[in-house]
Amino acid sequence: MRVLVIGAERLGIRVINQLKKIKDVEVLVAERQERPLAVEEGVIDKVDILIHVTAMNFEDVVAETNPDLVILARTVQDWDKAETPMGSEYVEGMERELTKFGVAVLPVDSRVLGPH
Repeated sequence: MRVLVIGAERLGIRVINQLKKIKDVEVLVAERQERPLAVEEGVIDKVDILIHVTAMNFEDVVAETNPDLVILARTVQDWDKAETPMGSEYVEGMERELTKFGVAVLPVDSRVLGPH
């Protein structure tokens, strides 16, 4: 199974570590910065897809990576909307948009995974 994880900061690290427990899962990571926390901490060697994923380019990213599943592991801060009123609603709207494409998309947040 090929899984694309979007986000490689604290939440992404937790998702990647959970996926590493599953045999035969290939994990690809998309992130907007070349050296996110997951690289800095040695969880992954490198970012596979260096891009800020949005609803505008999601279809291209999926076509390039051909995942069986996409996991959105980003926080409001990762979407650059931390200072925006209703930032959480913006993120939820973006996540809903991404689920409309032809691949399974699973948004997660720290409330699901619990404190690290």
